[in-house]
Amino acid sequence: MTEVAWSKVRLVVFDLDGTLYDQPPLRRAMALELVKHSLLRCSLRTVETLRAYRQIRELLGQVQGDDFTNEQFRLTARRCGCSEGEVRALVEEWIERRPLAHLPRYKARGIDSLFSALRATGRRIAVWSDYPVNAKLAALGLKADYVIWSGDHGVGRLKPDPTGLLALLEEAGVTAEETLVIGDRADRDAAGAAAIGVPALIRSSHSSGDTMFRRFDDPPFAPILAEARHV
Repeated sequence: MTEVAWSKVRLVVFDLDGTLYDQPPLRRAMALELVKHSLLRCSLRTVETLRAYRQIRELLGQVQGDDFTNEQFRLTARRCGCSEGEVRALVEEWIERRPLAHLPRYKARGIDSLFSALRATGRRIAVWSDYPVNAKLAALGLKADYVIWSGDHGVGRLKPDPTGLLALLEEAGVTAEETLVIGDRADRDAAGAAAIGVPALIRSSHSSGDTMFRRFDDPPFAPILAEARHV
């Protein structure tokens, strides 16, 4: 497993979804809520609309446009035969608001200790996400020095486009060599980091590799956790 050059790292940039919390159990919990919702209404409209929305966002990440924040709703509405307002309302309720109540239960083990160790040793913390950050961070009880998401003004690009990451580096006043990205998708987080020469670690329970880890107390983090104990 690749060793992190912690002596060089001044900024650690975390992805949020699937990185700071365990995504599979959250998705199962939300799927159960959707099943109950659909049975009560005798309709799969919400399920089908949200599925289309997620598929379209994946496609927009591969073919970057200049206005993804509106395109994602426009294309979903066209595919599902509904209004853009309906799509926006469903996304706000089911992707942004309802999951917040579940997040504390699925918070990644060891992330509190790692955040504390980074701060104790003088490193700064950032979050770079394709979705809004602040409400989820608050639900997880975590704080970052810098946050940015793909819909922020001046970004307007989904991962793996590195525009958001570049903005974080500029705001923090650090170089690519002084930065580490930690995410859960090699095709999004690691690819975006690699595009500007930033090293990355990928959290995965199914894969193994030089840049993969499962838990936040795995070997790549041992040096920083040990350093914090001696501060």
